[in-house]
Amino acid sequence: MARNERLRRQRILRNWRQQDVADELGTAVITIQRWERGIQQPSAYYSVRLCSLFGLSAQELGLVEEDASSSEPEIVEASPSEKTPVSDLAIWTVPYARNPHFTGREDLLSTLEQRFALPGADRSTGLRHVALTQAQAIKGLGGIGKTQTAIEYAYRSRQQGRYHDVLWITAVSEETLLTSFVELGRLLPEVVSAEETDQRKIVSAILRWLEQRTQPWLMIFDNADDLEMAHPYFPRQGQGHLLITTRASAVGAFDSSLEVETMGTIEGASLLLRRTHLLESATPEEMDEAMNIVIALGHFPLAIDQAGAYIEEAGCGLQSYLQIYQTHRHALLKQRGKQMTGYPDSVATTWSLSFEQVARTHPAATELLQLCAVLAPDHIPEELLREGAPYWPEQLREAASDLFSFNQLLKTLLDFSLIKRLSKDRIVSVHRLVQAVQWDRMDTQTQRDWSERVVKAVEMIFPQDPTRVEFWPQCQRYLEQVQACDALVQQQNLQLPEAADVLLRAGSYFFEHQMFSQAEIQYQRALTLRESYWGAEHFLTGYNLEYMAVLQRNNGNYAQAEVLFERALAIREHQLGPDPLEDAASLCRLAEFCLAQQKYPLGETLARQALVIYERQWGADHLDTTNARHTLASLIERQGHYDKTEAMHRQNLAIRERELGPEHPLTTRVLNNLGILYSHQGRDEEAELCYKRVLASRQKQLGPSHFQTATAIFNLSCVYIDQGRYQEAEPFARQALALYEQHLGRQHMQTADCLSALATVLLHQGSLEQAEALLQEALELHEKHLGPVFPHVGDDLTTLGILYRKQDRYAEAEPLFQRALEINAQTFADVDPQVARNLYQFALLQEAQGKDEQAYNLYTQALDGCIQGGRFTHALTLDIRQHLVALLMKYGEAEALHILEEQLGPEHVDMARL
Repeated sequence: MARNERLRRQRILRNWRQQDVADELGTAVITIQRWERGIQQPSAYYSVRLCSLFGLSAQELGLVEEDASSSEPEIVEASPSEKTPVSDLAIWTVPYARNPHFTGREDLLSTLEQRFALPGADRSTGLRHVALTQAQAIKGLGGIGKTQTAIEYAYRSRQQGRYHDVLWITAVSEETLLTSFVELGRLLPEVVSAEETDQRKIVSAILRWLEQRTQPWLMIFDNADDLEMAHPYFPRQGQGHLLITTRASAVGAFDSSLEVETMGTIEGASLLLRRTHLLESATPEEMDEAMNIVIALGHFPLAIDQAGAYIEEAGCGLQSYLQIYQTHRHALLKQRGKQMTGYPDSVATTWSLSFEQVARTHPAATELLQLCAVLAPDHIPEELLREGAPYWPEQLREAASDLFSFNQLLKTLLDFSLIKRLSKDRIVSVHRLVQAVQWDRMDTQTQRDWSERVVKAVEMIFPQDPTRVEFWPQCQRYLEQVQACDALVQQQNLQLPEAADVLLRAGSYFFEHQMFSQAEIQYQRALTLRESYWGAEHFLTGYNLEYMAVLQRNNGNYAQAEVLFERALAIREHQLGPDPLEDAASLCRLAEFCLAQQKYPLGETLARQALVIYERQWGADHLDTTNARHTLASLIERQGHYDKTEAMHRQNLAIRERELGPEHPLTTRVLNNLGILYSHQGRDEEAELCYKRVLASRQKQLGPSHFQTATAIFNLSCVYIDQGRYQEAEPFARQALALYEQHLGRQHMQTADCLSALATVLLHQGSLEQAEALLQEALELHEKHLGPVFPHVGDDLTTLGILYRKQDRYAEAEPLFQRALEINAQTFADVDPQVARNLYQFALLQEAQGKDEQAYNLYTQALDGCIQGGRFTHALTLDIRQHLVALLMKYGEAEALHILEEQLGPEHVDMARL
């Protein structure tokens, strides 16, 4: 065959016009004509361009003289009149050029090669069954790159000499499939007679020839979406491989299949830069812009190639394209641009054809696809699609109500790979660009209708009480859909009470997991909706304000929390909700806020009102009743009534252990509070046992890194500190600090508690410089978040005063103790152990300075508080008594005993003698 004729035939084989080749090379049509007629030869520059365009060597295109000794078999491409025997010809009918922009897919191509690798036996020993053992299906969404991968595999295999023949069958329909076989028959005059017109006989003759052919071959069935239709045309045996590309998700006729996924970010950016001819010269900034485009396009290959064509043709640059895409997405997804890859349809056109076929096959499936276009795409729970049926249009509602018909719905979309289904997790997913194209096909009212339906359905299915641990997996499962609803509410300006309800519940879930910033966003959106829908003074708005107040308090924003609390309290005084139980829950929230704000009498009143309602509605032993009793007990404890507090905690513990089990988080919460109570009473061993049990349970139930586990670790470190077991306390204090930083950050007020605890440990271990730095940091954070008059600030001041006293920095220490005692007077009951501790430490400072009278007064106040609090044998009580006696003994034994008896009672005389 003449060299110039090879170039012409390769062009014709690909269905390219001379003008197409000229446009791609940037030359004139007449130049192409001269090359093909042999009038002139391409220059070296154009020879390289032609080889890249066609994906063939210069010899294969006839651009250079061939070596007469070459043993490469001649390729039959278009002419049936060749005289060479068919058995000696290498048949190549791939109708597409090798894509010069092909990028990545190395893992997929490597897997294909491995699966097609023939096991050790000699190919000539016998026929092999092709359809089952040597067939591979490549499946995936239209435009995902199935055909391009098959083309690349064909060209690589040809270069490697893996096959003698490579045959391409277009299997879009039975008509195109038969046409491909007829065209192949024209290249095989010894197999198919030129006079044969019966297409079925032509197919049979070619299949027989393939099954008996001794040379290895590859047969590619492209776009075989209807595998049942295509199956009779597959060879059953022979020395070859069968490769099928299909959108069908189910490929049961094959042992295995390969799914073409979206591209990775780097891989996609490389494709985009190669497509825009920027790959070799791209700056880091251009690479970042390319990756942003890839992310915006959902890593979808056809969309990336399409974007590259637009950028090249419009000359707009990467950054400009991304800006245009944000506002003109629909138009850009419809523009294919010039290309030479054999894939002329745009993303929008490719999927629109699929959508139309879905509509003809199963109208309700179209509605399901519209629904999926509104939801968060990656994890759509199947139960949401089914249980949300009351809100769907009639056809979809009926189809979703029955499991069989629901599966038929999904099957219709799976047939076109428009969705994916993870049956094990009962999850459906849809590509973001499928969503985008489907969304853009809907008119404005349809978009709004679907948005409202989705918000109502998600509100119905999201757990009502996200604070309960047993509901956390469900909450996590639906969170993405709640966030999608949030976006729809903003985008569509939906004023729906259901939207406020579900956002508030999602906020509570985040709050329980210490994700305060996310919780605040959800709470604020819910509040805005309720104020807009119900009004600023409605009781539902008041409920929302309560949640916001508690959140701001936990975040350390006490000024904001106070404003929200006052608003909520004012609404409550003028308007109560119609549901007594909701009203009781509201009272509990307000009481908890009072606990944090040290408004103990008001909080106690509110908590008692809540408890009365719960006991009337549910009884004294109901779980909801224990919540109100828990809050009331904490408020009573802060006022020094420890005996009453312990009885209430023990009552709650018995109920929760019976109803929930000993390791349930609500049960361990009571144990934790019992531990706090025991610590206040100086019952350190009992407190330690409670904290250890809480820690073991939370590590088992929630994991070692959960925030509630971290609080148990912190509490255990504190009880060791109270007992003076600083070496044991240190690892717990350090672990707690690391976890608090992980969850809350270094600047959070609760992290400051850990800083203070670790500083105390280091102080008593002699690491004074490290301790001082941590204490200064803790004090600064506590003052920043809580204000200058707060118990935590007083604790920091006292500990810092102790440190200065140990360094003989008495002048610096004294004002710290005085300020700490002023805070104690405003925030603690006189019998609180923290008050006694601070008095005792200040007394030590005064005694160290020789101020015995002041020290005596402070010792006696501290001792009196311990005794009234019932801490007769507490280590602190013993320490105070010891120092007091030692101080008095300076003035003689008789005088000391007389003063003790006069000031503190006869029992202290006996203890002093001991």
